[in-house]
Amino acid sequence: MRARICLLLLTPAAVAMAPDALADTTILTVGAAGQYPTINAAVAAADADTNPSNYYDIQVMPGTYINDFPYVTRPMTIEVDPLHAGERVTLKATKDLPNEKGIILTTASLTVNGLTFTGAKISDALGGNGAGIRDQITGTGASLMVQNSTFTGNQEGILTGDNSDEVITIVNSKFINNGNPNISYFQHGLYVNFAYSLTVTDSLFCGQLIGHDIKSRAQITMVENTQLYDGAANSALGCGAGSTSLAIDVPNGGAATISGNQIVQGSTTQNYKMVDYGEEGLMYSNNNFLVSGNSFTSTGTPNATAVYDPDCVPVLLQNNSFSGITTIVNPAACAVDQ
Repeated sequence: MRARICLLLLTPAAVAMAPDALADTTILTVGAAGQYPTINAAVAAADADTNPSNYYDIQVMPGTYINDFPYVTRPMTIEVDPLHAGERVTLKATKDLPNEKGIILTTASLTVNGLTFTGAKISDALGGNGAGIRDQITGTGASLMVQNSTFTGNQEGILTGDNSDEVITIVNSKFINNGNPNISYFQHGLYVNFAYSLTVTDSLFCGQLIGHDIKSRAQITMVENTQLYDGAANSALGCGAGSTSLAIDVPNGGAATISGNQIVQGSTTQNYKMVDYGEEGLMYSNNNFLVSGNSFTSTGTPNATAVYDPDCVPVLLQNNSFSGITTIVNPAACAVDQ
């Protein structure tokens, strides 16, 4: 067993989550040789601490944790034990989520590193949107950081609530073969409601059923160096074809940057458009849209449109490539080349 208190040098994201960047971090260990047998038990022990200055790092030994449903109410990190980095920690749901929300339900800032989430589901009568992580964070300075993690076989990968101050960051993570097969329930790989910012980098989205790979209502949305498959399979990556509607949806505008991505559309997509901007109405005073260094490829789809921009916010196009695309930007007059 390990139980130690150490002083950590925190990243900016961790500083945003910890009430006091200089506070001691308490490490709690989970697993057969750890202090706690389940992640939920360790999180509950941390949540019971009434001192808001303390920060907790839950370190989990590799293995599969079945129906282990942590409820996070204070800022913390949940991660694979650093001594086993690269090995798999799987949170697997084999029954409907008892909290009707997510495998991890959080109301506080959270960092997740190196976890796999699978099997999240609830009945369609309750929304059919069981998530790997359900984020209902409130208050200022809120953040969600997900690193090196995988979401597969869930109704929804990550679903967040409304917090206009929250910073959401997804790094080197995979969203594979998620979704609800019931066409009446439109779920997404990653769905961010109203937030300050969403940044997705170096990640993979594929095999999504019915909904979008990424849907973001954040004031600032950045998707960079990421692979997105929209109704197209990639067996080498473990991706089914899915039936995605869009690769990226930014329905309420704001400052959006789509840069350095590989976006592939296939014949099982439900929509000939690949990226949407502002389709549900512009909500922000600052609206700008950069599409730079992306590869757009469509096969087996008639009338493929790379970018749909119904409010005609100028789309700044830089160094993109297009294959099988009928329309680069619709309306065409909204495109600005530089």
